[in-house]
Amino acid sequence: MAVNLRIVSLTVTTAEAEQTYRFDRPATVITGPIGTGKSSLLMLFKHALGGSAMLTPAVRENVLSVQAEVVAGDERMVLRRAIEGDAAETVDLLDPHSLALERTLPLRAGDGLTTLSDHLLDALGFPREQIAARREGSARPQNLTFNDLYAYVYLQAREIDRQVVGHLDSWFETKRRELFRLMFGLTDSALMELKRTTSQLLDKLKARTAEHKNVSAFLAASDPRSDDELRAELKQLRDTLGRAEAGLRSLRTELQEQTAADTALRQELQNAIRSARQAEEEVAAAADLVEARHAVVAQVHLDLSRLARSATAIDQLSPFEFVVCPRCMQSLAARSVEDDHCLVCLQPDPVEADIDPAAIEETRTTLQQQLEDAQRIQQSDEAHLQAAQERSQQLSFVVSSLRRQLDAQTRDAVAPRFDAIAEASSRVAALKATIDAITQLRESWARVRTIEADIRAIKAERARVNKAIKEKSEQLKASQTLVGDLSTEFGQLLTGWNLPWVDTAVIDRDTYLPVINSQPFESLQASGGGIATSVNLAYSLTLLAFGLDHADVLVPSLLVIDSPRKAFGNNDSDRQRAAEIYSRFRTMADAYGERLQLIIADNDPPPITSESFGKVEFDYDNPMVPGVDHPGPDHAGRLENGADG
Repeated sequence: MAVNLRIVSLTVTTAEAEQTYRFDRPATVITGPIGTGKSSLLMLFKHALGGSAMLTPAVRENVLSVQAEVVAGDERMVLRRAIEGDAAETVDLLDPHSLALERTLPLRAGDGLTTLSDHLLDALGFPREQIAARREGSARPQNLTFNDLYAYVYLQAREIDRQVVGHLDSWFETKRRELFRLMFGLTDSALMELKRTTSQLLDKLKARTAEHKNVSAFLAASDPRSDDELRAELKQLRDTLGRAEAGLRSLRTELQEQTAADTALRQELQNAIRSARQAEEEVAAAADLVEARHAVVAQVHLDLSRLARSATAIDQLSPFEFVVCPRCMQSLAARSVEDDHCLVCLQPDPVEADIDPAAIEETRTTLQQQLEDAQRIQQSDEAHLQAAQERSQQLSFVVSSLRRQLDAQTRDAVAPRFDAIAEASSRVAALKATIDAITQLRESWARVRTIEADIRAIKAERARVNKAIKEKSEQLKASQTLVGDLSTEFGQLLTGWNLPWVDTAVIDRDTYLPVINSQPFESLQASGGGIATSVNLAYSLTLLAFGLDHADVLVPSLLVIDSPRKAFGNNDSDRQRAAEIYSRFRTMADAYGERLQLIIADNDPPPITSESFGKVEFDYDNPMVPGVDHPGPDHAGRLENGADG
């Protein structure tokens, strides 16, 4: 049976007033002159239910919030949503009795968040599914939302003669079809999961195919050799590398052996260098000592000379009594001198021991002995210095001889091996570089094989999933009879209205859209908006009745229609067709009663009367937005959303 969806009331709140509109009958007709707010009221339904509604400036400038009492499934709920600002991004869920806030539901999906759409779909018992949509050539799974389902509920005035359930909007077309399939049991969660899987596999196949193409192009451009040729060349190079490494090891072994033979000579050279260094240090020490001995001998010579001069001065000058200065010849007679001091130099007179000839002789003898001893030690040190210099020269000669011998031996035996090792090492490095390059190429070939294996696996998996889709579709094929029955009822209803130029009317089994005279809905534009509007109304009314009549069809039980007589004229034929459309409204309202709800916005009162019909009437003195003066008919050209209300 149809999923139970009903709007009980709508409360519009402004800064000055609040107005509640109730919809208690199976059908409610909203009437009034153009510009009084009929279409705006319908748009506020959509806004309160979380949709993106086109609200007029009058609503945006004056209405603060809207509150809808709704029945979804078995749950009665009150939804309140602000008109503008951040608060409009959420909807408050109120207790239907106390109007206390129960929770606030976001409109946009987020991690772990239950949105208003989730809550409504769960209440309706309508499956929450993801469809295998694609965008820009890639899989972009999309959630089916309550707003998508509401497209089957709401016939907007600006779309009623242009498209059926938004079928011309490419972004919505896939969702429209999947929603129809869900409503008629032509698909289920398992089948939709299979379709998402095959869409993802298609992306993987495209990606791996592109990767295979790129790698293959790289290989073709970088090296013309095949993988088999590279494999054979790699084997040959590795064999050559093995021989080259063996030769290199042999050269290094020979070098090590030759180096071992030179060890004794090197050790002898090191010992000779060490001895020569010690000899040089000994020469330096002996030279320093000889220089010190020279200084001692010179000092003793100086002391003997000084002693000799002093004795001579004493012998020759002591008998004289100076009366004038021997230097400047000035008189010393008047000079005041302390006792026991020299009249000339004014120093104390020497003691007797200092001028005693015997003491002077003893001092001369001592100094002479010191001189002889110092000269003897000096001669010994000079002999030691000469011996050290000779030994140092001998050791330096030994060092030079050993170095020449080692250089000759290295030049004749070691240097050629170093050259050979360098050449062999270079060859080994070149071989390894070539092997690395070929190995990388072979890795690219291995990558190609891996990609090819992945492509085969993906194709096999796609074949398996497509087979499963086909089998699952076959299992659900029985529901196709429902589409056939729906098509029959649609054709009967539409042809019963006796529209001009309408001979046959069916619903396409692939697109689920009306086809008139074997032509798509768009072709009706040439026949006039009235005919297109009638076809669209017949399609939606047939869906609604079919859902109410079939327990396994999940069509919503609510239908909101804006301007059903759009593009109808005032001649007798047009009035007759309008009466037939309203007659269908009355028939359905009388037959199904509270099981359905029709809410219709129209300029003029309905051409029929029925106890099943309720009314909401607007005029310029009492427009839809409460507490706001309407500018009146002179400004009524400001239409709402392309409609006349």
